[in-house]
Amino acid sequence: MARPGGAGPRPRAAHPRRFIVFYTPNGTVMKNWRPSGDADAFTLSPILQPLEPFKQELVIVDGVDALSAYHGPGDAHQKGTGQALTGTQLQEGNFKGSSDFTAGWADGISIDQKIADAIAGSTKFRSLEFGVRIKGATVSSRISYRGPAQPLPPEVDPAAGFARIFGDLHLSADERARKIAERRRVLDAVAADYERLLPRVGAADRIKLEAHLEAVRDIEGRLESGYDDSGVCAPPELSDEPDLQTLAKVPALGKLQMDLLAMAIACDLTRVASIMWANSSNIDPFPWLSIHEAHHELSHRGDGDDDAQEKLTKINTWYAEQFAYLLARLRAIPEGDGTVLDNTLVVWVNEHQKGNNHDRSQMPYVLAGKAGGAVKTGRWLRVDGEVPHNNLWVGCMHAMRIDEMSFGNPKYCTGALSLA
Repeated sequence: MARPGGAGPRPRAAHPRRFIVFYTPNGTVMKNWRPSGDADAFTLSPILQPLEPFKQELVIVDGVDALSAYHGPGDAHQKGTGQALTGTQLQEGNFKGSSDFTAGWADGISIDQKIADAIAGSTKFRSLEFGVRIKGATVSSRISYRGPAQPLPPEVDPAAGFARIFGDLHLSADERARKIAERRRVLDAVAADYERLLPRVGAADRIKLEAHLEAVRDIEGRLESGYDDSGVCAPPELSDEPDLQTLAKVPALGKLQMDLLAMAIACDLTRVASIMWANSSNIDPFPWLSIHEAHHELSHRGDGDDDAQEKLTKINTWYAEQFAYLLARLRAIPEGDGTVLDNTLVVWVNEHQKGNNHDRSQMPYVLAGKAGGAVKTGRWLRVDGEVPHNNLWVGCMHAMRIDEMSFGNPKYCTGALSLA
């Protein structure tokens, strides 16, 4: 059967496809981000230079506009983050932004969760969300949504994440069965409570309760899922490093989170994951880069401020180094005749293109991995005209074998941006 756009049948893959999101805030410096040269013979920019070892596994997407993020409630940072993966306006709400702006949660499912619905299979975790220095529970600290106003909080503590993801792997079969039975009893009790409440609530609350009940049943159905014991699954060792949540330890914290993410993928405990590097409008400095001003404040300085431009370039180059670290971890895991990266699509997304005017046109996206052969890599994909970023998410859906032609708010989606 041909897929949308007449591109012919999809190749069958021997290994599962995976989808990973890598989020950073406050925009970039486009003159130092954009490659030079031609589509297939390009030179990576100063910011993207750390990705040189992966050049033939990249798609640099240049020219896509986050059109939906210019509409609806909220300030620019709330919109930029809440709509980054959902492509739909925020709800009205009481989260305070800049000036007199307020907003609620995003009003739709995020692309990672849309893909999880299709490819999670029987993995133990439908998806895993990780965070680095994420503060509070607001629209500015969430990128993943199961549905309207259903944000998924990222795990910010590697020790807690390790216990949750890998805590059962050392147990005997009897111990694991006993633990599963205990969890099932708890979930059955929670589900029974939801069932009793459903007839007593109004239509809006009923929708929320039904969503919670569906999530409980989903967890229950995955309790007995095991892990891939093919030999590549080895839980990472957690260092005993103290004070991991302090600002100075961000590099170490981020690497631990990426180690957990990569090994959860290798063990086939999940096929969808994300890592969020700081809240939108991140106010932290970068002392390990000898940058002592707040990231947000630097991003608001004018284009003619050479000192700010240099520091912002340095920050975004450092983020590119972290992206390269994650890609290296995935490429180091053998799978069949290739690696896990070959069967994965990793997307680096930002809330803005540029911070000082909150520009969300010509957004900076970097894609890595071939998604089992569905993505043509080693190119600079320059997009002309007004192409909404929801089209990119439809293209990612096609790479994950989801044959639909719209995502997010259909007003800001005109089809698929082909990645093949």
